Amino acid sequence: MRLQPAVAARPGTPAWDGHFPERLPGDWQLAYLGHFRSRVLLPGVLADDATVAAPFGDWDEAVPPNLRLTLVWPRALPVAAGAQAVVGLAGELGERLDGVLFAPGVDASAARAALHDAGLERLMLAGPGEARELAGVERACWYPCLAGGEGPGVWHVTPAGTPDPAGWRAVVEALAGVTPAGPVPVFLDASPGVLDDVRTIAKLLGWGP
Repeated sequence: MRLQPAVAARPGTPAWDGHFPERLPGDWQLAYLGHFRSRVLLPGVLADDATVAAPFGDWDEAVPPNLRLTLVWPRALPVAAGAQAVVGLAGELGERLDGVLFAPGVDASAARAALHDAGLERLMLAGPGEARELAGVERACWYPCLAGGEGPGVWHVTPAGTPDPAGWRAVVEALAGVTPAGPVPVFLDASPGVLDDVRTIAKLLGWGP
């Protein structure tokens, strides 16, 4: 098992915006992040009505070539409209759009078939999400891998409060105790600034990338 800590983008929140230089425009945030990170989860970009939010401005300009984005497909999103929305975003982003996580309750088989029919077989698809109870964690959702990707699934985790190093160790240990073997992305609702520490903790405990 190899835990791969990454970040969930929450523009407009102190944990997210506080990571960036004070005067950095919002449409430069992903480019700034792309100098240091390679993978970002974008919860809330796909809406229930199939509209696609653009919190960073023009997608093609905002996303650097090395960054890989993963979307969350919400439960109430209709299959056909959702597939069309993902196809549109894939047209703007190309290989920078890396995957889709299906929220709890989604008919993942129908959504997967629609994306396959639309020519998006390359995407990593995982879900539907399964809520889990873990020590030191406010919310945790496990997404079993359906297609693409290299490992058994993906985590999306909101830690309880603002963990110190000991708190992050508890989170890493809790995840390791229930994660199947293989490389597993762990998207954290936390400041991007904590990722180096979390990766170091995971590596020291023998579960790092």
